[in-house]
Amino acid sequence: MGLVARVLMPGIFGAEMEDAGHPLTSHPEEEIFVARAAPKRRRDFALGRACARAALAELGHGGAAIGQGEGGAPLWPAGIVGSITHTSGYAAALAAEARLFSGIGVDAERVGGVTQDLWPRLFDAAERDYLMGLGGESRAVMATLFFSAKETAYKAWRMRGALAFQDIHVAPDADGFIAARSGQTLRGRYAVEGDLILTAAWL
Repeated sequence: MGLVARVLMPGIFGAEMEDAGHPLTSHPEEEIFVARAAPKRRRDFALGRACARAALAELGHGGAAIGQGEGGAPLWPAGIVGSITHTSGYAAALAAEARLFSGIGVDAERVGGVTQDLWPRLFDAAERDYLMGLGGESRAVMATLFFSAKETAYKAWRMRGALAFQDIHVAPDADGFIAARSGQTLRGRYAVEGDLILTAAWL
């Protein structure tokens, strides 16, 4: 595994973890957020927070508790921006100093979940046309990439409420992807390994 290293840029630190069933220790101040959650949710939460603390350690905040804000978004230590993601068997997190970046997003997805019947809800006409021009395997990968990039952009822009996927337009770029909404644009990177896609973006 080495997806995180492939999406980083100077000033951003990251960590990732595959779930091998190993023991995880949560910060005592974070346990309250998942005290009544199902075991899978508790495990995913612990994996994500472990990655976040590893990223924060690079910034001198390794022992910090990561709170939870509106909609479950992580609350980072003062002066830090970051993002956490987890999907089946994998978690990752990115963090940086707020004086360098105003927002960071990261998202991980498994290829295969973004089926063509979901496209009208997730993608605009231009995105659907692009996907239709691809072969079967490439189409599944790029559909997952577009979906993940929108999730990542949502986090980087610090949007609130339900994600209206068609409000964010994604297009491939030579070094990754470009996301646009309401006259704003941001660039991001992605990495693929097997059926796992990781996307990252920053402002």
